[in-house]
Amino acid sequence: MPLPPTLGAEVFRGLVDATPDALLAVDTVDGSGGVRFANRPAEALFGVARDDLVGREVADLVPELQVELTSGSWVGGEVSRLQGHGVRADGSSFPVEVSIRPVTTPDGVLACTTLRDLSSRAIVERASSRLREELIASVSHELRTPLTSILGYTEILVDVGEPVVSDEARRLLSIVRRNAERQLKVVEDLLTLSVLGGNGVSVDPVPTDLGRVLRGVLSDLGPMAAAADVALVPSGIRGVRVFGDAARLTEVVDSLVRNAVKFSRPGDEVTVRLQVTDTHCVLEVGDHGEGAVPPGTTGYVGLGEPVLRGIVEAHAGELGVDHQPGHGTTVRVRLPLARG
Repeated sequence: MPLPPTLGAEVFRGLVDATPDALLAVDTVDGSGGVRFANRPAEALFGVARDDLVGREVADLVPELQVELTSGSWVGGEVSRLQGHGVRADGSSFPVEVSIRPVTTPDGVLACTTLRDLSSRAIVERASSRLREELIASVSHELRTPLTSILGYTEILVDVGEPVVSDEARRLLSIVRRNAERQLKVVEDLLTLSVLGGNGVSVDPVPTDLGRVLRGVLSDLGPMAAAADVALVPSGIRGVRVFGDAARLTEVVDSLVRNAVKFSRPGDEVTVRLQVTDTHCVLEVGDHGEGAVPPGTTGYVGLGEPVLRGIVEAHAGELGVDHQPGHGTTVRVRLPLARG
């Protein structure tokens, strides 16, 4: 049944005021983006009386909305959505989600604009992220303690030798130790992810000599490679300045070389090569065995690869893997050089 003419405007206003989201009708005839109508939630959202909102320029309320209206891309009839920031009467800003639909009137086209405050959503997302990180850190710490104890005692038993421990027992203990080391690496990666957080890797960049980082890692891993009968072959390593976090870069290089040695066969070589251009340097770690990332495996133990990739990308760098079946794997890290 049609509404009585005398009640039509009142009912319309009541219905619009009952909606949970703020609503603005914006005049686009003259391109000014002036507000023609505002509902009560819009009044609460911006902290401005609805009568005072009418006539205001939408650029003063949501600058991104003015840009969208000027583009004219929303006039096609489909709902146009964007995210921006609203400005309250006191000058404070808040994140806002905006939906725009054109409405044809006798005077021209109005932009019917729905606005939703995202402040509470952002708070919930931050709290959820924090709780997730705290849970990962707590579980990881609880797992690391017994694994460290297992590794310590197995190493002692392996080292004591005959007659306390037989050769077969030592072999089995070596298997236990290797698997405990794998699990400990998973736990350490979980801890690293909890520290880095879900919003990317945090680094503390300063001018850093990458050549010095490489020489230090090669020196530290020399005994491990020798025990595996794998030769570490440096190439082109010299002083190269990058703008980076020395501790994080050491993590990357150590993990790449360690994994290359791990997946190499006795008698193989692992090449650590540094190449430099005018703007970037490229670190290559190559092997001739299965490689650091052999097909059909997870490559780096546990979550290592995403952690390393995150560290490299936080340095504005790139990490790539080239695997040639039967010929080995080469991992490349490309980093920009430090300027000045």
